[in-house]
Amino acid sequence: MGRIERYDVSTIEQPTRADLERLARRRLDARRRGCELVLTGVGERLRLLLALTGLDEVFVIGGAAPPDEGAELEFEG
Repeated sequence: MGRIERYDVSTIEQPTRADLERLARRRLDARRRGCELVLTGVGERLRLLLALTGLDEVFVIGGAAPPDEGAELEFEG
């Protein structure tokens, strides 16, 4: 994966199954475009839910590409 798509999930305070489904679809769409989806602004509850469901193994949480990498895409959720 050459490009990174950052997705701000800081507005998800009370995560639901629908939120997880939306994130999974977003990740699949990013992969189809050749991007790696990185979740930013992950709150404690969402982080716990991802861990409980095993999705913390699937999603990249936090972090960013180095500033000099020009292929980074910014998306706000």
